[in-house]
Amino acid sequence: MLVPLKITTDYSLLKSMIKIEHLIPFLKEQQIPAAAICDDNLYGVMNFYNECKKNGIKPIIGLEVKINNQSIYCYAKNYEGYQNLLKIHTIKEQRDVTIYELELYHHHIKIIVPFKNNEIYKELKKITNDLYLGYTSYHEKNNALLISEKIVFVRNIKALTKEDGYYLDFLKMILEGKTIAEIEKGNYEKNCFTQNDIEAEDEKSTLEFIEDMMLEIPKNHRYIPKYKVKNENSFEYLSALAKKGLQKRLNNHVTETYITRLKYELNVINKMGFVDYFLIVYDYVFFAKKNDILVGPGRGSAAGSLVSYSLGITEVDPIKYNLLFERFLNIERVTMPDIDIDFEYTKRGQVIEYVKKKYGEQSVAGIMTFGTLGSKLVLRDIGKCLNLDTNLVNKFVGLIDSKKTLLENLENAAIKYYYDHNKEINKWVNISLKVEGLKRHISTHAAGVVISSVPLDSVIPICYSAGEMLTGVTMSYLEELGLLKMDFLALRNLTIIQNVLDLIEQDTQKKVNLNKIDLNNSKVLELFESANTSGIFQFESVGMIHFLEKLKPKSFDDLVAALALFRPGPMQNIDSFIRRKEGKEEIDYLHKDLEDILHETYGIIVYQEQIMQILSKIGGFSFSESDNIRRAMSKKKKEVIETYQDKFINGAINRGYKKELSEKIYDLILKFANYGFNKAHSVSYALIGYQMAYLKVYYPIYYIANLLNMNLNAIEKTKEYLIEAKKKNYQILPPDINESDKNYKIKGNQIILPLLAIRNLGSESSELIINERKKNGPYIDFFDFVARTYGKSVTKKTLECLIESGALKNLETSYDTLKENIDSAINYATLISDLDCTLFNDEMPVMKPALKRVEDKKIDERQREFEAFGFYLSNHPASKYVSKDITKLDSIESKFDKFIKCVVVVESIRKIETKKKEPMAFLHGSDETGSKDFVIFAKYYDLLKEIQKNDLILIEGKVTKRFDKYQINVSNIIRSKGS
Repeated sequence: MLVPLKITTDYSLLKSMIKIEHLIPFLKEQQIPAAAICDDNLYGVMNFYNECKKNGIKPIIGLEVKINNQSIYCYAKNYEGYQNLLKIHTIKEQRDVTIYELELYHHHIKIIVPFKNNEIYKELKKITNDLYLGYTSYHEKNNALLISEKIVFVRNIKALTKEDGYYLDFLKMILEGKTIAEIEKGNYEKNCFTQNDIEAEDEKSTLEFIEDMMLEIPKNHRYIPKYKVKNENSFEYLSALAKKGLQKRLNNHVTETYITRLKYELNVINKMGFVDYFLIVYDYVFFAKKNDILVGPGRGSAAGSLVSYSLGITEVDPIKYNLLFERFLNIERVTMPDIDIDFEYTKRGQVIEYVKKKYGEQSVAGIMTFGTLGSKLVLRDIGKCLNLDTNLVNKFVGLIDSKKTLLENLENAAIKYYYDHNKEINKWVNISLKVEGLKRHISTHAAGVVISSVPLDSVIPICYSAGEMLTGVTMSYLEELGLLKMDFLALRNLTIIQNVLDLIEQDTQKKVNLNKIDLNNSKVLELFESANTSGIFQFESVGMIHFLEKLKPKSFDDLVAALALFRPGPMQNIDSFIRRKEGKEEIDYLHKDLEDILHETYGIIVYQEQIMQILSKIGGFSFSESDNIRRAMSKKKKEVIETYQDKFINGAINRGYKKELSEKIYDLILKFANYGFNKAHSVSYALIGYQMAYLKVYYPIYYIANLLNMNLNAIEKTKEYLIEAKKKNYQILPPDINESDKNYKIKGNQIILPLLAIRNLGSESSELIINERKKNGPYIDFFDFVARTYGKSVTKKTLECLIESGALKNLETSYDTLKENIDSAINYATLISDLDCTLFNDEMPVMKPALKRVEDKKIDERQREFEAFGFYLSNHPASKYVSKDITKLDSIESKFDKFIKCVVVVESIRKIETKKKEPMAFLHGSDETGSKDFVIFAKYYDLLKEIQKNDLILIEGKVTKRFDKYQINVSNIIRSKGS
């Protein structure tokens, strides 16, 4: 078969059915020795290039470019040509390329002009001799020969088979947002891999065209920027900074242990060529700290570096916590280091902007990722194409597990039933199966940023997405190309910490330094022991709270271990860990030499660092070698495990250990290698959790207010934190137009809700009310308020929402009086606006109306609160029901599979009919501790006869679990007489 010169892959988003993972096997099967991809971008180059090289296929890289709105195909002859393609690609990302720009970058590039666009051939002929006319038929070939002898067969291949070609129409519909009735069906036969007469006879010209194309993309260079230092080299500067920093950290009491470790780390960093890397990270972390941007104490294995600690990059002393540098940087594993940094959620962008200014806008970029047509998304997209009923789409997609492919989902009996018995669903799913997994859109990696010593588009393609420059290759290709990826992570919890610290300082003039607090403070540890960890980073999930109740941590080390143990896999060791901690199970170290390593975790291997220490101490391996073995074990590389087993046992015997013991120890390592967690990361994140707990214990009102601010739009979290505030006897006040700000406000022992907490009150209305008050003073009365705010983003509905929420109570205490006067106030505001009056002029030409008073109708204040905010400000109606036989909703997980009684307010009732045509209902109810779902099956359906929304009811039922969610299967309901 002829060498294809214009394969369009799915990197040309929604324009091709061809994935590179399918293309390469196809080329091999068809015995095609070379192939060219020619997308409308260069995003797929590295994927295609690497796979071709692995499989002995000659890769040819092309780029479809538009000149004067007409497509031409540009091909790199060599690496210089590829670099010119990169430059053309950069221009193309922003607009069409001009003839002049093509002239600048045409060197080492061959250009094919499709015959249908031959009117630009003459212009291009003026700038290059490497120019060809492309044809797709005998007619085009004969006419092309009248213009030039340099012609070549080229057609746009978008599908591997004719069958796949049919589905290109659906990609077009998704791309253009159209339905099947709105597009003309395409003839895609010419876009498939099919041999025809003209291809067979013109093979020679194609082979001549690609003969001198020899692209080799170099992978032996590192593009780490040079950190500029005055009058000394980078290594001397780094060493001086680290030594000075360590002296400061240890108050000038630097022992030999620290000196030796620091020298060792510095030498390894220098030998591996990462001096500038450390200085770059030091520099932007220093910038953040200098500009009051809170930086996390560490993340991942970087916290195992004493150099990082000395430079202020991390806040974890690796020697104190027995952390290993080799887990982070390994002299025997020459890969890029990875220092991930957590920054305040709202200020991460400031650090990235600093880096861009320092190293150049064209040398710093976020990292591209691709969104694909996953199982749920593909069904929704194809459902729109087929113009299916929205209810049908929602119902069927609701059954789909997004973590599985469509094919895997079809193993689900309910899904398979619909697929087998409904023709419409069958057709819909079959089409979806064909296009599932294709690339759909470009996204941005949540944290990754690339910093280069050269403009990025001299090494990789770049991409512009939503105005932001991104790498035009995904993360997996950056390191092999020598590009430095750094993670700038945005952590919401750091913003909470910083906000609390700022409030404390404003209110008390006291500056709290969290890096100097006692890590074994009894009150803070008591909080963890009692599992009162709502709002505490890494410790607030329901499962973790139950674990803490069992663990009862007594030290910071216990918290570190908790984070490492509470994960799938290691969880199976939790019970043994707790029994050993409590002295209920014997601790077996296998040998006294392991006691130092395993003492803190009661003889159980919890951390990866412990595995490395055992391999080193017993088997005699270096720490670098130990880390390599650990990695091989965790990836279950059998041949490596077997190779090192003999070496370990022989090493242990040479060090005086018996063979039988050595084998037992190696088996123990193997057992835990897959479970071991990075201790450096555990320490770092336990530290953030501990710092938050410290603030919660010693500065509770500031802490709760900030948790509320960070969860303004999350009703369930807001309820949770308000419950906690009430438990501490803080008074929760409704919003007030003369007091409330954008955030929750602290006033003595009171927390005042922000205006944004009011349902149906938008941010624009809230902002207008606050800004007007700040500019022109407090609102005097209802008419003054309406006159100053109405008609912009404040409407009649806005006024009604404000009244119901109690936000106008300081102007008038009667809700119904305010409602009665809304129209009068609006008329007054309109008159003033029409006359262009100045509200603060003493001589107002319009007289303010008198307030018409009416008596308030009786209404349950708590119900009014719930309607206004979605939660209760005063005590929840169910809060007075406290007895031994009443279970609160925040503790039903501990009553799994048991029958319970609980008192709740009905928030919603959803009635359905089962497949067997039986009635069934789902009731959502809440008490003062939270809310849960209650399931009423047909047998008990009649219990709902008298039950309505907002009723206070006693429910009896059994605690069950559906997927990961706890619910109560109802067996009895009793309605409160007061409801």
